[in-house]
Amino acid sequence: MTEIKSTLDLVMEKTRNLSLSPEERAEQKNKEIRSQIRGLIQKFQDQTISSDRFESDYRILLKDFNLSEDDLLIKEICRQIEPGKDNTALFGLLVQFKVSELDGITSALQDFEKTLNAAAEQRSKTIKDELAKAHYISGSAVVPNLDIDEVWQENREQIKAEFEKKLEQAKNRLLGEQS
Repeated sequence: MTEIKSTLDLVMEKTRNLSLSPEERAEQKNKEIRSQIRGLIQKFQDQTISSDRFESDYRILLKDFNLSEDDLLIKEICRQIEPGKDNTALFGLLVQFKVSELDGITSALQDFEKTLNAAAEQRSKTIKDELAKAHYISGSAVVPNLDIDEVWQENREQIKAEFEKKLEQAKNRLLGEQS
């Protein structure tokens, strides 16, 4: 009777004599480092580790992978900064690792919040005016639910997309200064 081979056995048999090129090994190493850095950042954001523990774990990671610079960490932190999200922990890490010139990023995020709030106020006013005209509903108790308003959803996404471009430019300037 013949032996039935599992998929893993077949893959191992086919790849037995294959090896990675130096470039592929370097890419695999970078991928592993980025993955571990993302995990550390996530633990810090989830408040499962303190900033001191983050730094000690990160320093161990640097030793394990024989790295001397914080470029990958700073890039990963910057990658996770998004408009409309609580970025406080990420900024704390950037400050902890002595990254300066955060003004461009903070300015872009503040401009996003101001623009979004102004647009939300304008949309709320428009909805209230429409309700007053069409249905004679008005007063201080009328509070439009922008979360279900399709026009607002589209407008918010447009504003976010615009500011994501500005934020990306600010991140690139920061990363260029760090190199």
